[in-house]
Amino acid sequence: MDSSYGLIEILLQEYSFVMRQRNKMTDEDGNVEGRDYEWVELPSFDDPSKTVRIKKYNDIAGKVKR
Repeated sequence: MDSSYGLIEILLQEYSFVMRQRNKMTDEDGNVEGRDYEWVELPSFDDPSKTVRIKKYNDIAGKVKR
């Protein structure tokens, strides 16, 4: 019984690790969603009844081009 419990526990830990790594995958710009930026919806300037989805960066220091 103890070995079955230990095996299940190890499998769940490995699954948790794999899911965390998958969620940390970067997009084409090398940013991690949720840590570097989040998606927000704003009203469109062209048609206020529609929304536009844009990235809101948490820290823009590396995104500003000089």
